[in-house]
Amino acid sequence: MLNLIEMSRSNERTQQQSTASRGGRAAAFAALALALLMTAIAAQPAAAKTPKDFFGIFAEGPTKKDYRGMGEAGFGTNRVPVNWAAIQGSRNAPYDWSTSDQGVYSTAKNGMRPSLVVYGTPKFVHADTSKGLYGPKSKQDLKAWREFSEALARRYSPNGDYFDAVPEIDHLPVKKWIAWNEQNSKNNWVPKPDPKAYARLVENFDKGISKVDPKAEIVLGGMYGSPRDPESMKATKFLDRMYQVRGIEKHFDAINAHPYASDNGEIKKRIDELRSVSKRAGDGNVDLLVGELGWASKGPARSDLVVGEKGQADRLRDGLELLAHKRKKWNVIGAYVYTWRDFPAGQLACNWCPWSGLVTKKSKPKPALRAVKKVIRKSR
Repeated sequence: MLNLIEMSRSNERTQQQSTASRGGRAAAFAALALALLMTAIAAQPAAAKTPKDFFGIFAEGPTKKDYRGMGEAGFGTNRVPVNWAAIQGSRNAPYDWSTSDQGVYSTAKNGMRPSLVVYGTPKFVHADTSKGLYGPKSKQDLKAWREFSEALARRYSPNGDYFDAVPEIDHLPVKKWIAWNEQNSKNNWVPKPDPKAYARLVENFDKGISKVDPKAEIVLGGMYGSPRDPESMKATKFLDRMYQVRGIEKHFDAINAHPYASDNGEIKKRIDELRSVSKRAGDGNVDLLVGELGWASKGPARSDLVVGEKGQADRLRDGLELLAHKRKKWNVIGAYVYTWRDFPAGQLACNWCPWSGLVTKKSKPKPALRAVKKVIRKSR
């Protein structure tokens, strides 16, 4: 391009070559415009590269076929539920690891890293759980919770003994530990959400896990953005009140959003609001896990999360791409899709969830599965 400009200046020395001079300047301008265009194209964001375990999935009551399908789809993480009540029946009883072993084993066998969401109310904490989950609050119960958390780490963490005992599966120990689930919901923290009591649960969870694995990533339970139930608490309000417990930010590495909304613009807004709460609390560099992201392909018309098969595919594609591109700016450590397979209505209180799967109840792929697989493939 420099040579063209010099040629133009040389041609200007004679009137006879004036036409050639104008042509030279035009060529130089065209070359400059082309160079600027190529620079602009190069500046466009390429597909964001993500770690293998960035994209995760969760399945309600997964079968062997489900585990295989999730692994083949390219998910690097599977969120495995660990119910304390199913593992410890009484205060001094030994732990029965059969249910958690099954989830961890099937996850790793299919090439995914298990991320454990730990919750549950044993009868020695609260006998009647018909109204929902009761978090441990007394010193005795919090001690039992801390001991249970430590036992989990001694089994499934990189410093645990489980994976050495099952060499036939990939060595994929747990690195992300999620403390409870949707604790800002009245159903998951009866009789009503209690940020300060939950903070004590997180503190004891961290002390138990980190005693075994100091490098463990302690993640808050996923918070539903704006529950419509007046007895539940908005995620931002819950997080703000939890931060009022002095020193609590030292006991977790990541906040956890379940930012369900009709579209990705609203999801971005909810994530920004949560991050703003952390920033005001002096914890602006905290990591973020999007522990659930999903829409339903059909269901009750009154729900704005029921968007049809195409809408489900488009929103999941755009949402996952958004989180991948914002990974560094927002400190996103993972994006988990809810859910793998449709399930019978009435199984959960959620009225749209039964149709939020990437595959139908009979495991027939929906357009959303193809869209998600494409995002995962492009992001690696």
